[in-house]
Order: sequence, then structure tokens, then C-alpha cells
Amino acid sequence: MARKKATAEELRRLNKAREFKRKRNMLKAAGARPDNKGLDVCAICDDGGNLTCCEGCCQRAFHLDNKHDCIKTLGLTIEDAKNIIEKEAFICKNCQYKQHQCYICGSLGSSDDTDTSSQAEVFQCEHDDCARFYHPKCVAQMLYPDSHHRQELFELQVAAGERFSCPMHECIVCKEVENKTEKRMQFAVCRRCPTVYHRKCLPSDILFKPKKGPKGAMRRAWKNMLPADRILIFCMKHEIVRKLQTPARDHIIFPEANVLKTFQAASAPMEQDMPEPDQKEAPDHSLPEQTHSSPPPAASDQNQCCCSGPLDSFAPSSLFMHPHPGSCGWLDD
Repeated sequence: MARKKATAEELRRLNKAREFKRKRNMLKAAGARPDNKGLDVCAICDDGGNLTCCEGCCQRAFHLDNKHDCIKTLGLTIEDAKNIIEKEAFICKNCQYKQHQCYICGSLGSSDDTDTSSQAEVFQCEHDDCARFYHPKCVAQMLYPDSHHRQELFELQVAAGERFSCPMHECIVCKEVENKTEKRMQFAVCRRCPTVYHRKCLPSDILFKPKKGPKGAMRRAWKNMLPADRILIFCMKHEIVRKLQTPARDHIIFPEANVLKTFQAASAPMEQDMPEPDQKEAPDHSLPEQTHSSPPPAASDQNQCCCSGPLDSFAPSSLFMHPHPGSCGWLDD
């Protein structure tokens, strides 16, 4: 069988992931920061340490050691994790099955724009250091909250495959972009939603130190945890669980691996496929052949796209009042 030729977009994503890994490895080899802090943090627990990068297009890093519970969320055993570390090749289930979460509504959607039998549902931001995915309607509503006409036009453009810049690349207050050479213009980035501030625009209630007392305000900001000297924050839309000192730990959704064993892509026959009345063909009661290359269905009802209605999302509270349900992680002080 001839190999399938990669599309230009697929090659762009692959090159983006390779470049991201190359830069990370160079910094790690040079000893830029101890314990990978400042290089990145785990996508599940938001802690630093010994991280393994996904070889797919998501550009995320994960703990695969037995010191953290992250491998349980990944659906791996300790032996699985050891084998992955030894082979230095890891692809998360989102990238493996090309099902990624919209960074606004949190729902899983197909990111496969090479499959002609189906249509991609979420699309990746064009910035090489971003790698976040969005439903066209979700990102259109967030970027153009005051213009229904511009929302519709932008949604069509994104759905048609046009490259776009997501809300993570301008300050939510002053609407200006980042200037990495000027400290006050560097970004403070929320780990749970597309909310970004300049250092100078950071609200005073996003604290770097918790206030004393059993009911004192919790810490919401950490320096030296993200690349390019960015500040890691949990913005005010996410409730901090006092015991965890972070939001709840259910923000990442992976396709369920166990459903691959029983998933059948059975569907009703189309009208043109029905036999004519005078045909004597025996009915075929066999199920379609099972395939392990097909992506699994969504893990639960919470994976259904909710972008057709008001967004219970990560978007700014001035637009959508309800925060996305859940988050996770712990952070080193």
C-alpha cells in the first residue's frame, strides 16, 4: 500500500512540534534552569520536575514517574511509563487519536483535517509556541463579543482552515501584545483558560503570597514556572481548592482507551444503498469490521461541544459568568 502523502498543514504541525522539542532539549542540556522549572510544567498537575514531552502537536509535558499520580490520569501503568521513558517516545492520547479539547469550552473535538470522511471540529492557533485548539464558534465569540457579523465571518474562516491568532496573545486589559524584552510588558498566563495579562495589568487580587488566616485569600501567581519568564496564574474565574492550593484536578480529558475494544462504527444505511424490491440479496447482519485506527468516541457527556449556546467556559467573566468546571495540579512555592 502506498504511503499517504502528508498535507501542508500536517507538515507544519509536525515541524512545530519538532522545533519545540529541539529548543527544550537545548535548554535542558545547557542547564538553563534546575528541575525543568521555567522550561515548562506538567499539563496535569502544574508542577515542575522530571517531565516527558509529548511528540505530538500539543507541545505538552507530563510526569511519567511514580512520584506523581499523573500516570493514572494518562491511563498508564508504572511499567508502561518506564517503557516510554526508556524509548524516549511518547504521544498522548489526544494527539494519538487527533481529538483535542477546545481551550474555551473544554470539550473534545476532532482535530484531524486530513480525513476526508469527517470534518475537523477544533483548530490550532497559528503561533508556534501556543498549540491550543478551539472550536470556530467559541473563539469567534470570545474575540468579537460585540459583533455578531464579525463572529460569523471569523467562524467561517477558521472552519475553512484559515490560520488565526487565539486570545492568548494579547492582554485582556489593554489589548496589547507581549514585549518579552520589557519586564512590565511580559505576560502572566492563566493555566486554565485564555486569560492573559501584562505584568503591569495584573489585577491586585491575583496574589503572589497567600493572606494569613484560615479564610485568607489564596495564592494565585507563581514566578519562574513558565518559559520566557512568564508568570503562571490561576485567574479569578477559577475557584481555588484550599486543600490543593489550586483549582480542582479534572480539567484535562483524554479519549477513553478501553472503548477501542468494543467500539463499532455501525450506522444506518443510506437510501441509495438500500436494495431494490426485486433484488434477492440475502441481508447482511454482520457488523462493520472493527478498526483500532479509528478515534474513540467522547469519554462522557461533558465532552459534547457546548459552543452552540452560552459558553460555560474559560472566557472572560465579563462575557461568560460561569468558569469552566475544574482544573488540577499543585505548584512548588
